Amino acid sequence: MLKSKLSHLSLCVLTALTSQVVFAAEQTEVKEEEVERISIVGSNIKGSTMTSVLPVTELSAEDIIATGALDGDELLRSIPQIGAVGFTGTRGGNTGTNAARGDVGSVNLRSIGEGNTLVLLNGRRMVNHPITQTNFGVPVTSVNSNTLPISGLARVEVLRDGAGALYGSDAVAGVVNYVTKEDFEGGNFKVRYGAEQGTDRNDFTLSGNKGFEFNNSQTFFMISANYAKKTGLQASENGFSSNQDLRSRAPEEFAGDTDFDNRSTLEPYADLHYIGLPSKIDDYIIRPTSYINNAGEQQSAGSCGGGALASGGGVMGDVCLDAAGSHDRALRPNRNEERTLVPDIDRLNLFTNLSHEFNNGVEFYNESTYYRSKTKRQWEQSAILSNGTFDVPAHSYYNPFGPVNFADGRVNPNRIAGLDPAVVPVEGLAYNLRIRPTDVGPRQVEVESTSYRFLNGLRGTYDDWDWDTGVLYSEAKTDDNMSNRISSPLLLAQLSLDTADAYNPFTGVNPNNPASIIDSTPNPQSSIDPFLTTAQRSAKTSLTMVDFKASNPFMFELPGGEAGLAFGLEYRKETLDEDNSSNFDGSEPFVEGNADPVNLSSLQGSSVRLDVSGERKVLSAYVELALPLLADLPAIHSLDVQLAARYEDFSDIGNITRPKMAVSWFPVEMLQFRGAVSKGFRAPNLIQLNSPGATLTTGVDDYAENSLDANGNVVVNSDTLADGGSGNGNYNLSTSGNKDLEAEESENISVGLTLQLMDNLTFTYDWWEIETTGTVGVLSDENISRLDLIARGEGSSNPDVIRGAIDADNPLGEIVQINRRYENLNTRTITGYDIAINYDLNTSVGDFGLSLNGARTLKFDQEAGGDASLIVDAGADPAVLGTAVGDIVGTSSIPEWQATASLKWKSNDALWGAGLFVKYVGEVDNTSVSKTVDSVTTFYTSKAQTRANTYVTRNDFMGYEGVSLSFGINNIFDQEPPLADTTFGYDGSLHSSRGRYFYTSANFSF
Repeated sequence: MLKSKLSHLSLCVLTALTSQVVFAAEQTEVKEEEVERISIVGSNIKGSTMTSVLPVTELSAEDIIATGALDGDELLRSIPQIGAVGFTGTRGGNTGTNAARGDVGSVNLRSIGEGNTLVLLNGRRMVNHPITQTNFGVPVTSVNSNTLPISGLARVEVLRDGAGALYGSDAVAGVVNYVTKEDFEGGNFKVRYGAEQGTDRNDFTLSGNKGFEFNNSQTFFMISANYAKKTGLQASENGFSSNQDLRSRAPEEFAGDTDFDNRSTLEPYADLHYIGLPSKIDDYIIRPTSYINNAGEQQSAGSCGGGALASGGGVMGDVCLDAAGSHDRALRPNRNEERTLVPDIDRLNLFTNLSHEFNNGVEFYNESTYYRSKTKRQWEQSAILSNGTFDVPAHSYYNPFGPVNFADGRVNPNRIAGLDPAVVPVEGLAYNLRIRPTDVGPRQVEVESTSYRFLNGLRGTYDDWDWDTGVLYSEAKTDDNMSNRISSPLLLAQLSLDTADAYNPFTGVNPNNPASIIDSTPNPQSSIDPFLTTAQRSAKTSLTMVDFKASNPFMFELPGGEAGLAFGLEYRKETLDEDNSSNFDGSEPFVEGNADPVNLSSLQGSSVRLDVSGERKVLSAYVELALPLLADLPAIHSLDVQLAARYEDFSDIGNITRPKMAVSWFPVEMLQFRGAVSKGFRAPNLIQLNSPGATLTTGVDDYAENSLDANGNVVVNSDTLADGGSGNGNYNLSTSGNKDLEAEESENISVGLTLQLMDNLTFTYDWWEIETTGTVGVLSDENISRLDLIARGEGSSNPDVIRGAIDADNPLGEIVQINRRYENLNTRTITGYDIAINYDLNTSVGDFGLSLNGARTLKFDQEAGGDASLIVDAGADPAVLGTAVGDIVGTSSIPEWQATASLKWKSNDALWGAGLFVKYVGEVDNTSVSKTVDSVTTFYTSKAQTRANTYVTRNDFMGYEGVSLSFGINNIFDQEPPLADTTFGYDGSLHSSRGRYFYTSANFSF
């Protein structure tokens, strides 16, 4: 049941020490009252009798079934305290080369961002996914939530409170602990098939568990396996995702708003800049000879030409050469025609558990996991970007301004007739090309991910002490393989041929549907194959850990009971190694024929991505006290205090100590007040520290130059900080890691209560606040340009802004490069509260269980710090910092409310079971779409949505003992996700694209 556990039932959360080890050679006699020492969630003291002081959400195996989740990503999304999922294969904006794509899901408790939640498996850390993802502009890491099969889980526990003092770095928002099945007797085998209504999307799953006992029950072995095959979906198969132009779906008040048109300005129709012509006539575009433009007007062949061409003289077969400045909006391609919405997935999960108890009471144990997945998807062909353009020579065979005769005397059949040789010389003109070669076909992406984990340990007891020691090694590897990619130098070589074997960039697409990205007049494959290439992004992470921990729940007597003590030592080593193929890691830069500035990547459509590696070693120690101060007094049924502290020494960022105190007070048995104060931290990840400078080409406003007065003096005020002028054109922006980064420090406060009105009715409320300082961020290039303005106003300059030679047009020198690095910047304050109601009812028709769980985020405020504060202090509007400052609740995929409800029923004879699961996600403003009326700006709001899943189960089906059959429906009412201004027309980090989905499963127990 999805529930917040009552404190007096146990110190719930984090079965952190579910596999605990021991340090002695003999097991001593146990106290009579200690029948079994249980692991305590939220505490390292095994067997402590102190009541719970921390807020916990727990999903049991039955709760997991009720959610209808198919994998770990969907399971976490069923918990309302989990925020936007940035690592996902279905989020349109995060599927490029630099994204974490494939079979991946991330963990983002409290919406603070990935990397702020510690993820454990049976109480010990899990290795991070090898590929990072960008959050608030910086690369973040996360455990892949799909690496564990949900069929092998006994429960999932979520500690909704900072736990850095107990468990270490990353536990800023809390902890998610996966608990696998243990001591599983017998076996079971399950087959499941599901399909989405109206599409080809479906999945098939085989899973099973089997336990074995040996050596007179001293040895136990269990294996759990899960295989899933999922057939994905093209974006074109769903109405809401089929078109990037969302204007037809926009509400009336935003009807026709071009902010909803997400089609690319990089069209399949070529954009040419001829070298050697006067600036007034050197730019041309290719378009259909006849089409309806964005204004609804008919464009005909008569308008083709202009510039160096006579009117009507620019017709080239089915396309038109037009001396226009830019393409009409109607020609923007709908890239979703060739995009995969949900990839095909093959996934295998294995988990084994081995334990052996020696005669002296010491137990050896081993946990082993293995995960492998392969995903396939496609993405439209890349365009020639501004940092990858090149000059095509005049003698290119299909050049409309080519030579009259080729070098061998052949007459050029493709030079447009009637060209004035005084304007376009007989030897022709070279041109700079921008185009999206759609006839090449879509890019193919295949991602293979593997991970494994081995844990060996010993555990036991000595006197009143429980001890546990283990050695863990875990590794994750991802190979992102990209095929049907374009090599820039090879494409240039093919364009440069002076024979019909050359690639013709002027074929157009579909004259009857000019916004289509599917080419109906392709080049022959023989002219395409020579410039095709493959690329790979490979990354690996590893985690090595050795730990020892011990606890004693009977240290000494206090008025409220026995005080407990726990302590532990841990050593871990984390590594990251990313190796990218030579065509885009900078080792094979595209130089010859490339426009300025040079792109270090020779992979068309991809900026350079440099190889990176890093490692860190961490030594930590912790201590915890459980103090039952008072009990059985007037107004004090019990008063308990938890004290904890943790010291961690990092090889790369230094050391830090974090304390925690939690208090639980029961004035009466049915009512509990609880609160906690703690300090936490998050160490910068290995990418943030070690990433070399990755460079891309873009444009930037030069605020310093635009601030010069008539006398050449720099003027710094709110006006010059707001207006950077007309822009600087192309320059290099380099973003790198920073070895001087410090840990982000946090302070957590939580206050709550639990009220048990009856034995079967419980209400909980918990208010919380998290403040982080020194949050790692990165300034935009424009803000670094603003810092240059501020520095020049003080008589110096910003060394991160590199300029060229001074000339008449650039009195300070043109910006040629900006260097930026990740920095400790802003302060964040996040506040909210959780509520939960749990009700169990036994009736003549069976047992009912009702759970309600809601999470409200009241504030997510960011205050400028570091260099960002210098910009604001100098007079700039804080808005120039974007989402880096201000309260962003209700925007940035952070809804104010998320909630779930679960109703389960089991018949008295245990033959029937059924359940209903409902999830609510609140509305979110899309700040990318706005309208201003009377100086009041209104953003488009993605609507709130409620979805419902249901299932029914029949045990002992048709009289066969151990056979159960289930049938379920997810998204009962077939609701589409709410409209959002994104690639696929919905926010994939918050909502599911799955329509009404039917599934059935058969389980065989033996």
